[in-house]
Amino acid sequence: MKPSDLSGSVWRLASTNLGLKVLALCLAVACWLFVAGESKGLVGFSVPLEIRDVPKGMTLTNKVGRQVEVRLAGPSSILSGVKHTDVAAAIDLSTARAGRQSIPLDDRIVKVPPGVTVQRIFPSSVEVVLEKTERRVVPVIARVGGAQAIRQKVTKVEVDPPAVEIEAPPEEFSRMSAVYTEEVVPVRDTEAFSAPARVELREPHARIVGSPDVRVKIHFRK
Repeated sequence: MKPSDLSGSVWRLASTNLGLKVLALCLAVACWLFVAGESKGLVGFSVPLEIRDVPKGMTLTNKVGRQVEVRLAGPSSILSGVKHTDVAAAIDLSTARAGRQSIPLDDRIVKVPPGVTVQRIFPSSVEVVLEKTERRVVPVIARVGGAQAIRQKVTKVEVDPPAVEIEAPPEEFSRMSAVYTEEVVPVRDTEAFSAPARVELREPHARIVGSPDVRVKIHFRK
């Protein structure tokens, strides 16, 4: 092919749909100028800090601040539409060990809308204390309330089931020889009275394995 033929082919290729190509180029340049020229902004949010995946057989025993301050950066047009519910923060403790440790807080723990970046998080870390737990079966005692005249006629109180399984740090079991239900108030004393009740735990790091609900049956003297 002669050089003149080659140059002619290139020209014909370049000139095909020339108007559309020029329009596409102009649109691309306009978009770039809009994004590059748009003012950048900053906005701050106070968001809840969620704690996830505490390792099995452990419990969190210290009070961790559950709010973090997050500063976001991005185009003003995007930031103006960001709502408090669009931002979330969570730390994963699945690989944490027993004891006291500092967990860093960085942009990886924060969920933000597309086009927005995390510029700053305060605090930059949180301290957590994890303790190993045990499981034990603890008897349940029903708390009977109501008028004294009715309570004086009580002859027997049955709880079904009579015990629940509890998970807690070992030292808390020393103060938990038994657990108690919420107060049950009988409305009559002429026959056995039965009512559902919930087991209440006073120890801060104890939890009931399974359902906390029992049934209390109160028998009265005839």
